[in-house]
Amino acid sequence: MTSQGQDKPVSALEIALFSAPAAPLLALTLPTIIFLPPYFVTHLGLSGAAVAAIFFGARVFDIILDPLLGTLQDRTHTRWGRRRIWLALACAPLMALIWLVFIQLGPGSSEWAAAGAVMAMYFAFGFMMVAHLGWAGEIIPTYHGRTHVLGAVQVASLLGEVALLVLAAYVVQVLQRTDADAVKTMGWTLIVMLPVTVAMAVFGARERKIPPQPHMRVGEMVSTVLANGIARRVLLPDLLLGVAQGVSGGLFLFYFQFTLGFVQESQTLVAIYFIAGLLGVPVWWIAGRTFGKDKALMGALLYTALTTLLLPFMPHGNFPVVAGFMLLGGLAQGGGTLLTRSLMADVADEDELNTGSRRSGMYFGLLLMTSKAGLAAGPLAFALLDAFGFDARLGGANSAHSMAALAFLFIGIPVLLNVLAALSLRKYPLDEKRQAELHAAIEARHAAADAAGSV
Repeated sequence: MTSQGQDKPVSALEIALFSAPAAPLLALTLPTIIFLPPYFVTHLGLSGAAVAAIFFGARVFDIILDPLLGTLQDRTHTRWGRRRIWLALACAPLMALIWLVFIQLGPGSSEWAAAGAVMAMYFAFGFMMVAHLGWAGEIIPTYHGRTHVLGAVQVASLLGEVALLVLAAYVVQVLQRTDADAVKTMGWTLIVMLPVTVAMAVFGARERKIPPQPHMRVGEMVSTVLANGIARRVLLPDLLLGVAQGVSGGLFLFYFQFTLGFVQESQTLVAIYFIAGLLGVPVWWIAGRTFGKDKALMGALLYTALTTLLLPFMPHGNFPVVAGFMLLGGLAQGGGTLLTRSLMADVADEDELNTGSRRSGMYFGLLLMTSKAGLAAGPLAFALLDAFGFDARLGGANSAHSMAALAFLFIGIPVLLNVLAALSLRKYPLDEKRQAELHAAIEARHAAADAAGSV
């Protein structure tokens, strides 16, 4: 795989080293959606409304900051590059904040302490994620090259998620410990993984040399996005997918424990689902190369909607049948993330040709913004369940009315949103041919600038 503008081809080893930080970074999103909100309710003793406010507020704070972090990183110019420097600097603060949120907070912690810790953790996480994704979009700047790099990133992220889930399942099912013990185990695992994987990327992968980018005010950034129709075509399905994942992820444990009766096995079922997502990455990577990334993304979204519709027919307490279903249902889990990110990297090409600036950080910051805006629906789902009288401490003894609300939110909302996201991609205009034209024009501009500079 060759990247123009670099001295030698980008090897599979270099891509693997670069992708390594995605394992802890993307794995961190999993407990913040699935495990931490219930943990804050049952272990810290906070109310469902308070937990919803904490995680929703942190998401809103994070959403506002991500595009700003992207523009800051786009304008960074150091001898160590403009992406890796931020990836390295934010690592230690994020480790400390994971320790605070996952391990140090305990029963009796105030709502304000929990909110401040979660918000600070999201801030450090955003610095690292924007840096890593902006870098990913620039390593091999071609239509399929980006899918290749981001496919490796998605594999690394799913490996990290599966590792956390297997550990959680082992702690609860084999060691017979509590969900709180599982959360602490996940925290220590992330703390160990972060410095090792960041060092692999920082010292093992190259950054393309790109000149410093001009400063953009917030108003200019908003107007740029509003004027970029193709960017909106990527951000909309990403937002809808994020809402679907936020709702289903936030309510997963409640549905599988209280409706299907898997009190001890729910962590194992989550692990199976994400293992299936890992196995499915090559499927969607091949589909993107064969049919185009937009059509492959439509397929992944519709597949998810169809399999989610089958959940009400799962037999109560029948682990082999439900485990087999999770293996099939999870195959598209990584496809949406992989393909939306690869599409957004192409959008940055069009923007560069139009403006002369390479603003991958800004566009990936916007993509993270819509994803996190969607995932904020998870905490809102908690608040909505509260309004229906649902009490997590009652488990399956909640009223029929409350359990019906849980089923509707967990199944109906994600199905609808996945279908709408797929429909929004109809007649998507930036295909492989158009991206090749953009890339050729950008390279020609760079060559002309180099020639002029050497005169």
